[in-house]
Amino acid sequence: MKNLLLASVAAASMSLMAAPTIAGKADDSLVWVTNREANIPLVWWENLVDIAAMQHHYFDTLVYRDPETMEYLPLLATEWTRIDDLTLEFKLRPGVTFHDGSAFSADDVVSSYSHLIAPETAVMNAGLVKWMSKVEKVDDMTVRITTAKPFPAIFEFLSGTRMGIMPSEVWENPPKNAAGEPDYANMPVIGTGPYKMVSFQPGGDMILERNEEYFDGPKGQPAIKTLHMKTILDPETAVAELMVGSVDWVTGLTQDSVDNLRGVPGMQVLDGPDMRISYLMLDATGRSGDTPVADLKVRQAIAHAIDKKGIAENLVGPAANVLNAGCYPTQVGCSQEVEPYAYDPAKSKELLTEAGYGDGINITIDAYRDRYLLEAIIGNLRDVGINADINMLQWAGLRSKMNDSKVQVAQTGWASSGLNDISGIASVLLKMTPDDYCQNQTVKDLLDKADTTIDPEMRDATYKQALEEVAKEVCWVPLYSHSKPYAYREDLEFFATADGFPLFFLSSWK
Repeated sequence: MKNLLLASVAAASMSLMAAPTIAGKADDSLVWVTNREANIPLVWWENLVDIAAMQHHYFDTLVYRDPETMEYLPLLATEWTRIDDLTLEFKLRPGVTFHDGSAFSADDVVSSYSHLIAPETAVMNAGLVKWMSKVEKVDDMTVRITTAKPFPAIFEFLSGTRMGIMPSEVWENPPKNAAGEPDYANMPVIGTGPYKMVSFQPGGDMILERNEEYFDGPKGQPAIKTLHMKTILDPETAVAELMVGSVDWVTGLTQDSVDNLRGVPGMQVLDGPDMRISYLMLDATGRSGDTPVADLKVRQAIAHAIDKKGIAENLVGPAANVLNAGCYPTQVGCSQEVEPYAYDPAKSKELLTEAGYGDGINITIDAYRDRYLLEAIIGNLRDVGINADINMLQWAGLRSKMNDSKVQVAQTGWASSGLNDISGIASVLLKMTPDDYCQNQTVKDLLDKADTTIDPEMRDATYKQALEEVAKEVCWVPLYSHSKPYAYREDLEFFATADGFPLFFLSSWK
């Protein structure tokens, strides 16, 4: 029987104002800054990267993806067996306890995952959990997970931040709202992770304390005692607090702000990888009207006109990757060995002439962010006779315009929800949805096949075919992945992950 009294105490403590924490090594308290206001500490109902990252600290998943090797390792599961193309069986780790002292078992896995896939739970980004069709208990320490169709990306999804596990009694006895209905978003935060939640103030701070009873697993024993998430909306204030030592770690800064901290005594600046990629989406089917972009040679001319390497090296950041295909290089199934459309202004001009546009063309590029990068692209295009106007929109406005078939060219991007699998981008954006400007049945068929192919080699080869088809039609021009800068006190050891989740359980003091 789980300790519901302690669960209630944990729920009450979350509503208290977080006590002030002194930053730094001396107090063994790492104070880190977010510039986003979180109202719920559960990513299922608060879709913020900061909360997603913290779920890796207070929750564990069945499987852990090593952030350096990308290998899938046993976490709350110790081993697994594929029963058939739809079913995997997991043996659970014995001797694990939740933060309230109760024992972890199959009941907790079944209850957690069954609630997450239930419609009434209304989780955000439901596709990240609803790939499961059924979760069953075999015995007290064994569960089976069944999918509706073969799902080769199961280990990537299982290792994701949304697959955290709480005690079954927490799920089955949630708080009630004024109408007497379950209020899942206000459940107490009780996991098995390396840190326990001490307090959470909506819109403000979160304090976590090291779980001294944490089991010996692939996450390791956390070195730092206290983690304090502090909300500071103004980046200049965040930098000022970092400089005086009242906070230890900051991100979400402009490249200029970070560059100004390079060489400052006591400061460390890290240019980390970023899974977010940028690409141009081109109207290959002419759905936006009779525009030059509908001509394949014009699209090829656009691709050859852009100096991706120069822009990446000089403007994007030191950790940027130049891309030949629209996916992040480490993602399973992402092959960059496709037609690169090398930077070749002469070839670009030649293609425009062959298309009947020797005197140049005028186009509009819609975008919602990174105007400074788009201006560099426009300079490249102008050099070959392609005159482009910029139309900056909010993301919702750009998405609406794409759905309404009013976009010639769009500069956009995608972070794959942190999934290190190509299905997190290609299978979301290239399957003939209204905002897919490729509208290529061959691409969709190949992606459908790859998404359900269990054999890894065949799966990789099929994804590559899909990427080659996209390159042939030039409905996307992949540009670069981004670089994510971090600034922190020099006495902190920090490892940056490409998905952007700070894993402070890997951090330590020097």
